[in-house]
Amino acid sequence: MRYIGLLVLLISFAADALAQGGGVLRGRVFDAETHQPIPNAQVGVANNRIGTSTNEDGRFALNIPATYAQEKLTVALIGYRPYSQALPPLPGPELRIELRLAPASLSEVQVTASVVGIVREAVARIPQNYPVRPTRLTGFYRESDHDEVGQARYLVEGLLAVFKVTYQRRTDAGDVQIQQSRKMDLRPNKELVHIDWAGGPFIPHMGDFVHVRSQFIDPSHFRDYDYRLAPGSSYAGRPVYVITFAPKPGNQRADFEGRMYIDQDTYTFLGAEWRYTPAGLRHSPNAADSRALRVSYQPYAGRWHLKSVWWQTKFRHPVWGDINYFGEFLTTAIDTAQAPPPTYMERAQYEDVFLRNTVGYDSAFWRGQTTLLPPEAPQKSLLDQRRQQLADSLFRPKPATDSTAAVKKEGWLGQLFDRFHFWSAVGTWPLAVPTASLAVAYAPAGYGFRMQATNEVAAQSLTVLYRIGYQVDITRKLAVRMATQRLYRQFGDDGWDGWEAGLSYQHNLNPRRRPIYARAGLGYTRQTVGRSLGTFENPDDGLRVVGKHLGADKLSVQIQSVTSAVQPTVGLGLELRHLIELTADLGYLLPLSTRSQLQVSEESRFSLFRSTAAIPLPAADVSLRVNDQPTTTVPWQQQHWLLSIGVMFRMR
Repeated sequence: MRYIGLLVLLISFAADALAQGGGVLRGRVFDAETHQPIPNAQVGVANNRIGTSTNEDGRFALNIPATYAQEKLTVALIGYRPYSQALPPLPGPELRIELRLAPASLSEVQVTASVVGIVREAVARIPQNYPVRPTRLTGFYRESDHDEVGQARYLVEGLLAVFKVTYQRRTDAGDVQIQQSRKMDLRPNKELVHIDWAGGPFIPHMGDFVHVRSQFIDPSHFRDYDYRLAPGSSYAGRPVYVITFAPKPGNQRADFEGRMYIDQDTYTFLGAEWRYTPAGLRHSPNAADSRALRVSYQPYAGRWHLKSVWWQTKFRHPVWGDINYFGEFLTTAIDTAQAPPPTYMERAQYEDVFLRNTVGYDSAFWRGQTTLLPPEAPQKSLLDQRRQQLADSLFRPKPATDSTAAVKKEGWLGQLFDRFHFWSAVGTWPLAVPTASLAVAYAPAGYGFRMQATNEVAAQSLTVLYRIGYQVDITRKLAVRMATQRLYRQFGDDGWDGWEAGLSYQHNLNPRRRPIYARAGLGYTRQTVGRSLGTFENPDDGLRVVGKHLGADKLSVQIQSVTSAVQPTVGLGLELRHLIELTADLGYLLPLSTRSQLQVSEESRFSLFRSTAAIPLPAADVSLRVNDQPTTTVPWQQQHWLLSIGVMFRMR
């Protein structure tokens, strides 16, 4: 019951018929033979300038503007005859529509070279049947997710501009621009886990099996599949070859099984429906228990273009239980005039779509678009104007604070994800290292432990530094940074031997295109530079070094310097993708102190219980000689300039 109010708000985007001058068209689609409801049938008016699909009960609802009153209603689904009728007077009773199966005239036969030959010919004719110039598709997208009891977790809908390159080029990538969008989180505990709502709008590219040359139409994989002619000879009113495909017995390379529809006259792929095999689910980078797609194409200007993509993914999450993702894209307009693709700032990217859309919510637009049907109980409230107004206010985002977008508040955890960044970098640590011979002796008074060691230090002009760190934004431009760092080459034996903390500031120098950031920072850093002298037996389990008990059987010893410094930095950042930034920083170390130490650590104990002691030099029981000369300092010297290049990842 908790969702009924929200669902009513959700579906009430069908406009008040009197206010719009049109009316709400409601209907239900059935199989003419079984009389069972048909879900996911495509419903369109005026050549799909507005459209939707049926829900699990076969129902649909569309707001019909008065200008479309003389247009036709069409209903289509793969495997059924297309249905068409004139729009009835509105408002009116719910329509009952029955779809009939396409006539079957071809008997199923065994695999033959001729069946594979049909597929080969269709692949060979892709350059003749599909666009060879870039095109732009405008279409409607919807995505939702339901839990194990059928309750919706979220809904996102959008009007997309999809930019396609030539079909002569095999690709599953392309640009997408979100022209309108709305999203609604229906979970009661929104602050616990944020929802990314990412990736779905790219399904017009990833699901376009002809453009992708999916495995089942890829000649290099024909040997993995059985192809058969199946009953049926008509699709979208055209004579077709209905060809089923499935893995050959025992084959683990075939990822899909399903059927495709190939025009008998032109050998055009008109559509296909398929699901992933167990092997395909294992090969897929995203976990799922089942995944299915359905794709169709339509003719325009002498070529065939993507018409619709439907997809569904189900899996059992170890924490959240059964999850059922559903999405669809329906083309409503085709532009072959080679319109320029969107700029970097305009186009969506996989990680952040529907999350940071710069287009504000337009209630007037959504009143004329598709809607989900409510449960039976609240259907009477469909035209309630008050609920419409409440829904508009619910979806309308707050004004954005900058050019990135207006993002709906999601609680403290969601805000933290927005502000959190992870970064890593490699660079050079400023260190002057001459060739030197070390000789160290340590014999603490009153104990049985003794060590003597020699070590050769090689001349080194470049010391490699690796950092990993985290950043939390305080404001849009100012952030707190923290990092651990490690030296390599002859000073890389002691793990993460340094750290840094400070503030970072960046300003976008290129706000209208791909962002280029000017960066400045100020931090405090502490870095240990050490050379291992080896591991020694400890006969004294009561040994204490500078007040610390070191009773392990084996002790490791290292001679080291520890530098504390203030570090101002300047640099540049280039955004590679919305969530990934390439950085380059130049820093200058202002040492506050540098001290030499002899570090003694337990080795033979469990790591969580090991103790370490650092003996400051000079010390009465420590002897250090460099090139046979007594000294109290290590031979390497701290310098000032350091350069680092890294990558920063935003959480979302």
